[in-house]
Amino acid sequence: MFANPLIRIAVGIPVAIVVTLILFHSMRLLISADFEEPDNLTEYNLESITPEAQEEEVTRRARNKPRKLNNADKPPPPPKLTASKSDIDLPTPNIQGAPPSEIPTTRLNSLAIDPVAISDRDAQPIRPPVPTYPSRAAERGIEGSCDVRFDVDTRGKPYNVEAECTDRVFKREAERAVSRVEFAPKIIRGQAAERRNVVYPLEFKLDG
Repeated sequence: MFANPLIRIAVGIPVAIVVTLILFHSMRLLISADFEEPDNLTEYNLESITPEAQEEEVTRRARNKPRKLNNADKPPPPPKLTASKSDIDLPTPNIQGAPPSEIPTTRLNSLAIDPVAISDRDAQPIRPPVPTYPSRAAERGIEGSCDVRFDVDTRGKPYNVEAECTDRVFKREAERAVSRVEFAPKIIRGQAAERRNVVYPLEFKLDG
């Protein structure tokens, strides 16, 4: 019956009107009740506690007119310092030797300069790589070797590191060890140069 919303509205509206009327009637009865004053009311009068204002005489002090000051005298100039030759004590230079008695007047036809040899050098490792034996290879008893190819820049740092190993278990450790090696860079005519396609062999062997 109450599943239909129209029926619920038709029933709910009259109920709401009845409840509202009952509430209004109850409030009206409460408001219209007679008020009875309590007996024996005592009135208290508060005396003024504010003191009478006293008149204060305000005296104004006359200001003196500003007095014009004379221009201040300029400070005296600083004393001049003079120094004579005798006042300055400088060490006397002592120059030994004598000019040549005769200067050759012949013309210099040629100038001989000894050649300076500048050696070339290939990239060389300052410290050898220190690889760590892979734990997986040690547990399985695997030995192997790697050829690590890389390039060396002008600062002696290896880059483009790539390892070719007999077993892939050694590849990562070989590349890590060689990438941390410091090299003396290649020297060409006294200048640092890059070194390409360097091969560094590594061997991984178990202690017998």
